[in-house]
Amino acid sequence: MTALTKPNTIPPVIDGLSEIVDRYDHFFLDVWGVLHDGLKPYPDTIATLKWLQDKGKNVLLLSNSPCLSSEIGAPDGKVGKMGLVPPLYNHFLTSGDASHDHMKVHHDGQKVYVFWPDEDVSAFYGLNLTRVTDVREADFIYASLLRLGSAFIEYEDVLNLALEYKIPLVCGNPDRVVGVGTLMNLCVGTLAEWYENHGGNVIWFGKPYPALYERAWEMVGKPSKSKILAIGDSLVTDVAGATNFGIDVLWNVTGIHWEELKADHAATRIDPTRVQTAMKGHAIPTGLLHGFTM
Repeated sequence: MTALTKPNTIPPVIDGLSEIVDRYDHFFLDVWGVLHDGLKPYPDTIATLKWLQDKGKNVLLLSNSPCLSSEIGAPDGKVGKMGLVPPLYNHFLTSGDASHDHMKVHHDGQKVYVFWPDEDVSAFYGLNLTRVTDVREADFIYASLLRLGSAFIEYEDVLNLALEYKIPLVCGNPDRVVGVGTLMNLCVGTLAEWYENHGGNVIWFGKPYPALYERAWEMVGKPSKSKILAIGDSLVTDVAGATNFGIDVLWNVTGIHWEELKADHAATRIDPTRVQTAMKGHAIPTGLLHGFTM
């Protein structure tokens, strides 16, 4: 069970999974921010995944991607192109998978609006949906991806129209920001949060919501939760979700929070004071992981 820290302390810093790997049989790994930076895998990712497989560990990739895992995990998909393919992992589950199943049941035959009109939305594959470019014509919105480099102000008019027409929003990606290389970009979770805070109806899928963890748990055979370790880089989604589900979680500090946790831009280690500040008001991780490595 996730340990709580005393005031003015931080969870233990783990420099490699070899320190704790024998405690767990199942690993729920965030993808973007743990295994890759949006452009390429982190230096030790491939070797560490191979090492976990050699040790007989059951590895499930658990992502807030709004796309189908079968598409992004395929050899020609975004994750697959990086070399992150089986047998490096055993299972892959995304919020896009959960969103797809929801839309199949609850939105069959309806009209849908997405914020990025040029996007090929894989979560729609096999569904009876019609895409519209005017949000006022939509039965619902699917919050999937945003164009890299876009700003919130670009979406305010659409969001306000959707509020006026009382259009429900299905959020397939709760992430507020996403790192691509060294740059941070707006994510649709920010739009969904604004919409809900202003009275809009939002149906959330992904981390930190328990349904995705329940599904992941079923996929690995419902083992004792004490034998599962989650690893993620977001306090809001990964750490909160795993903690609420009752499994241990390592917060990968070299992900989206990296710049705010260092003493200065050139630093290569976290500043304990900044870590304490960042964790205020959030669930406390079991430990801090300084990069996904052995």
